[in-house]
Amino acid sequence: MGKVIRPQRKGKGSVFTAHTRLRIGQGVAHHHLTFAEREGYIKGVVKDIMHESGRGAPLAKVQYKDAYNFRKKNVFISACEGMYTGQFVYNGLKAGLAIGNVRPISELPEGTTICNIEAKVGDRGKMARASGEYGIIVSQDPDRGVTRVRLPSGSKKTLSNKCRAMIGLVAGG
Repeated sequence: MGKVIRPQRKGKGSVFTAHTRLRIGQGVAHHHLTFAEREGYIKGVVKDIMHESGRGAPLAKVQYKDAYNFRKKNVFISACEGMYTGQFVYNGLKAGLAIGNVRPISELPEGTTICNIEAKVGDRGKMARASGEYGIIVSQDPDRGVTRVRLPSGSKKTLSNKCRAMIGLVAGG
């Protein structure tokens, strides 16, 4: 006699399905990397800060002007502690050093608290996104083009200094 393993028991669905009807956005990520971000900056405004079911950290709905079409784009990101509705956030190389702004980690000084860190250039933020999480920039090596970052687990990771990160720590900690 064979044994009924868990995936067989779960089958097509029934009570084992994910509860997706309360989700807000398609995904939570930085604004996609554009020429304006690589060379200067783009400005967005925080339209709303909201709770998504099943997620500990609040989400911020940030609205940007589309550079290529006449429209506005809404992007959902994990909200930083201190972020508020109506705040202007800047993404890019020449964005200021302020809470909620997104900059390449090469442009941030050592000891800066960061969150929503990209693991690879342009992946729109994969690390330190849960509530209360943050990383710290440990050291910069401009000759090799890398930056060492201490992650929430305590491990240190070497990343390309072109990877982007949001300044501050994730709200809801």
